[in-house]
Amino acid sequence: MRYPVGRAAVGLAALALTVTACGKATGGSAGSGYGNQTTTAATPASSPVQTVALKTETTRAGMVLANGGGLTLYYYSEDKAGSGKSVCTGGCATAWPPLAAPVKAPAGVHLPGPLGMITRPGGVRQVTINGFPVYTYAGDKAPGQATGNGMEGAWHVVKLGGATATQTVKVLKVEHTSAGTVLASSRGLTLYYYSEDKPGSGKSVCTGACIKAWPALNYPVRAPAGVHLPGKIGYIVRSSGFKQVTINGYPVYKYAGDKAPGQAKGNGIERAWHVIKIKTM
Repeated sequence: MRYPVGRAAVGLAALALTVTACGKATGGSAGSGYGNQTTTAATPASSPVQTVALKTETTRAGMVLANGGGLTLYYYSEDKAGSGKSVCTGGCATAWPPLAAPVKAPAGVHLPGPLGMITRPGGVRQVTINGFPVYTYAGDKAPGQATGNGMEGAWHVVKLGGATATQTVKVLKVEHTSAGTVLASSRGLTLYYYSEDKPGSGKSVCTGACIKAWPALNYPVRAPAGVHLPGKIGYIVRSSGFKQVTINGYPVYKYAGDKAPGQAKGNGIERAWHVIKIKTM
């Protein structure tokens, strides 16, 4: 299959919740990426509410802030920092449970802004960090998991540690599939392009339900050694601020139906989704 040629468009830097840290967090420290908010002190109800100490966990996405049970915490880029409300309601809040207040930061880590709270409809108090409501993800079942990171290009872990200020460049892989020798993610999942996208346009036409089925590949990445790619690696910035890898201007995706390396179940779907075939040197 011939892979079309175009030119990647480079956009603005994505919103990042990055922390300068010593390893475990203190609540009043200022940082970057969250926006501004005045801290709201928790007001105890008639019966005392226990303040839960947050944790840090090491995940595939780096060192992240976690709840008292060790589950990774997230922010949603569609929320507006400091607005006093969350746009994640209904079924969204079932998939992304709000983190209940009050909490305290783990000792030794500088958070990127003050802890606060908003009151959701129904009176539930949700933790905020520098104005952004904070959530867990129902798909994470154990500490160290971060399966929600990058979902819809809008859900992001709350990263901790100075080392995360510079993103790790992931190395792509080569996999042999029923569709031939293809380019794959750092975890070995087959990568695809969408022929409905316009190479070099700087945007993707795959949004909404489409991006759930075809998750965008997160930038930065680099080619595996000894592999000739069909074009230069670049990126676009999606509307949520998520950086998506491009190859010769085409946005690059994974397919939710592929569960393991070597699978290419998305190839040929709608006659528009195609694996990225490669040649080794």
